[in-house]
Amino acid sequence: MYRSDKFKQVDDETFTISIPKDGDFRILQLTDLHLGFGPLSKGADRLALEAVRKTIETSRPHLIVLTGDLIFPFLPKTGTLNNRKQAKKLMEFLDRFELPYTLVFGNHDCEMFSTCGKEELAGLYKQGRYCIFTEGRKNLTGVGNFLIELVDESGKVLLPLVMLDSNMYGEGGWFFSGFDRIHDDQVDWCMERLTALEQDYPDIKAMAFFHMPLREFKEAYEKMKLGDKNVAYRHGSIAEKNEYFGISKFKGTFFDRAAENGAIKWIFCGHDHLNTLSLVYRGIQMTYGMSIDYLAYKDIKKSYTQRGGTLITRRADGNIDITMVPIGSVVSTRVRGVKGTI
Repeated sequence: MYRSDKFKQVDDETFTISIPKDGDFRILQLTDLHLGFGPLSKGADRLALEAVRKTIETSRPHLIVLTGDLIFPFLPKTGTLNNRKQAKKLMEFLDRFELPYTLVFGNHDCEMFSTCGKEELAGLYKQGRYCIFTEGRKNLTGVGNFLIELVDESGKVLLPLVMLDSNMYGEGGWFFSGFDRIHDDQVDWCMERLTALEQDYPDIKAMAFFHMPLREFKEAYEKMKLGDKNVAYRHGSIAEKNEYFGISKFKGTFFDRAAENGAIKWIFCGHDHLNTLSLVYRGIQMTYGMSIDYLAYKDIKKSYTQRGGTLITRRADGNIDITMVPIGSVVSTRVRGVKGTI
């Protein structure tokens, strides 16, 4: 676990990081690394690790947040099912930067027949020298539901970061049962934690990080294409084939509850490697992080406009800037319905 005089673990589901009041605090979101560390993925792994290194060095973050599908224990692509070994190698690589990092699970970190499940991976990640992670409450759905609160030197909470497990696949099976979602008990826990913070900080604004996009992301995009002025475009594009969103077939309640609660103003996800869209809907900015993947998608090595990271900067005055950090010099902004992007 990460150690610093600026860092504290409050309980089994809460951490705090003290940040300077007169400077910027930079958070780098990285997603969908899909590292195989197997005999079939050596070339792709080298490219992915170099992309991560370049993105970190370019953005100079104070904290790294990884939003799932970090490793890929998929035998046909990697030649290994050993996600324990993959997780250890990933931690060894990240620890070299001597920067704190945290993570949520995606739907591929524990593929069917892989060596260990999320509970064991959680135990491994907690051993990382610069890793911030906890399993969270045992009675909640998922593994890794917790808060990192950015605080000032007096302990005042400035910006809560909510980490959520968006789970893997639905009831009755794995991939063919469809993608899962954030469950109602997780939503209840999240809103209870935020409501408690709002008692002390009525104007608190929070961020949420998880792997899979919400159904409302697609809903907002489709409304924007129809000219709905209640949806505001910020950056990026939808480049998945047929404008695909990898959303759950199950209706989740997270977005409605978050909009009702009012504390969460920013949501960050991954999952769809070619999507980089960021837009504001019902007072919440939803952002696809730029992906790293060189392995999972067919011919993904040839693609480049989606590859990189997403830099989230909290300014000293409390304002938030969200910008893409591309590996290359070209970023796609092709979005139907947005003037000047086609």
